[in-house]
Amino acid sequence: HPVSFRPMTSDSPPPAANEEELDFLLSIAAKILVRSSDPKAFLDWIADAGPLLLTGLVPPEAARTGAAGEVFRVLGREIYNATPLPQFGFRPNVLPKPGRNDPCVCGSGRKYKHCCLALEGMAPALSDYNFLRHVLDWLPLKSFAEIPSSHADREAVWDAARQWKEEGDAKRAVALLEPWFAEGRTLEGRLEPMFDLLMDCHLALGNERKRVRLVQCALDRGDRALRAAALHRRTTMLADRGKVEQAWESFREAQREDPSNPGLAHLEVILLASQGAYERAGERARFWIASLERRRDPLLADLIALLSQVAADPKAGMAALGRKIRPDVEQLKGLFEGAPAPVARHVFNHPDEHSAGPLAADAALARAQSKWRKVFPQAKPALTATQHGDESVWEGAQAWLGSLESTPDLWQSFDVLDDLAMALDALPTLGTGEDLLEPILERAVRLLRLNLETKSAPGLHFEWGWKENRPALRLAAHLAFRRLERADWPSFVPLAEWILSLNPNDNHGLRDPLSRAYLEIGAPEQAVKLTDGYPDDGMTATTLNRILAHWRCGRVNEALSELANAARHCEAAIRMLVAKSPRQPPIGAYGITVGGKDEAWLYREAHLHLWARDGALEWLRKASKGGSAFVPPLSPPRRRGPKSSLPPGGG
Repeated sequence: HPVSFRPMTSDSPPPAANEEELDFLLSIAAKILVRSSDPKAFLDWIADAGPLLLTGLVPPEAARTGAAGEVFRVLGREIYNATPLPQFGFRPNVLPKPGRNDPCVCGSGRKYKHCCLALEGMAPALSDYNFLRHVLDWLPLKSFAEIPSSHADREAVWDAARQWKEEGDAKRAVALLEPWFAEGRTLEGRLEPMFDLLMDCHLALGNERKRVRLVQCALDRGDRALRAAALHRRTTMLADRGKVEQAWESFREAQREDPSNPGLAHLEVILLASQGAYERAGERARFWIASLERRRDPLLADLIALLSQVAADPKAGMAALGRKIRPDVEQLKGLFEGAPAPVARHVFNHPDEHSAGPLAADAALARAQSKWRKVFPQAKPALTATQHGDESVWEGAQAWLGSLESTPDLWQSFDVLDDLAMALDALPTLGTGEDLLEPILERAVRLLRLNLETKSAPGLHFEWGWKENRPALRLAAHLAFRRLERADWPSFVPLAEWILSLNPNDNHGLRDPLSRAYLEIGAPEQAVKLTDGYPDDGMTATTLNRILAHWRCGRVNEALSELANAARHCEAAIRMLVAKSPRQPPIGAYGITVGGKDEAWLYREAHLHLWARDGALEWLRKASKGGSAFVPPLSPPRRRGPKSSLPPGGG
């Protein structure tokens, strides 16, 4: 909050005061008043302690005349009159203003007009301060349950919770906001800002069940305005979980509840973008811009500006819209853009003629990483996963964002970049970090190349087996999988080849998609060469892609021979591939079944178009039916007959 001062005379400059000092004084004053609301005791205290706590407030004139204590006594009256104390139902207990001829409040015995009246102009303007926030800082959480039934100002309550959340104390914010939605309370539209903030706090804390319950609470007991806000939230939550059809139904319900709500604009473009319909999102953004501009409401200017970004560039605009919801991501983006250029700050321990050995940060970077781990709640994924999906790492983001800002060396750390990449990937809000995640991953790959080249380790293996190497390899694999998702073969192929050259053990399973990529770009010989390096692989995708690669190279006999060997352990995938219109099997909750129908379906989804080229699929159909001496026919599919009424073993 800005601190402004009124000068003592028209030609004297305002005294210089430190904003942090004033905030500290207000905080201590709130602590004193929470303990005792006695005005005389408080004014005596601030007259003595004020000049020590806020050294910049006392003007030279007051210092020369010894009036510093009196200046703070005047300031103390303003603080007392503005502080909503629990003793008075969380509203200020305003002291009566003395008349000009009344005895002065300082106790000098002189008339007010001849004493402290002249000092009133020296006190700082405090109208911008939220005094309730300072009071709540000194109260136990259990006392927050009484506040909704008090005279507390709703806006001040919301602002206090907002400040706590931004400072990383979302739990305290939740404790303050939840009582406003307790069972039996009337839920009005005036609570919408608190509802939205409480939803954001639960999101930051990973309280998904509480978010669902809060939405249902607003739908069950809220008025029309609060119900509309709850429907908007439910729609985005469903979209985040990939339940697109349900999200659209929720959107239509929100339209029926409040068809003129401007929030429907960004809600619709978010849903369209969640389906990848970016062009349609741009079209609807243009429609909404025209509709909102006709309202001539200045409060809609920011929303119109965001929609204009979506209309001009749907993908970038959606990222901007997401960052509007998450300003901490916008702050991270600014820090990344100002990050120093990549520099080799690692050494390789125990290198030999084949392996670079484990990676280790230099001493200065290691110390910086140690401090980072104290402020960032690390959550490394299990096994070889490249994501952890834990959004709670954003709780207290200001602490680790501050660490990044004060210690730019952290941008040279694979451990830190790995944390940031997974934190961005964990965000459920559509598009929030989409335009920042890949640049961070690309920086990590450049950094790894630079460290390998600078430390004379190019060409050496960089194995996953060394725990110290995992953040760097995970970052590279994370980037590879993102390029794979959008079928960006020109950038995926060289990156996957490089990762496999570093870590031939292929812990992330890149050889399967790389063999597919070779077939996509018309390089079947490369697919055969790749699979030659893994002769005992036995995985469905690698095996069938090798067979297809042999066939495309004109080596039909080799393809038939390998098909005969694969006919049993890949039978489900071959059968699924040659079927005219198979049904999609259920995908298990605990992963894909190796050799199962779910794995077979996924292979067909990704590779059918490759087999359909140039007659390869028809060849496979004939060969798998025993149309060749090399391949025995597949076993006939099992058919279930009618249930028998006989007991087991009978008949």
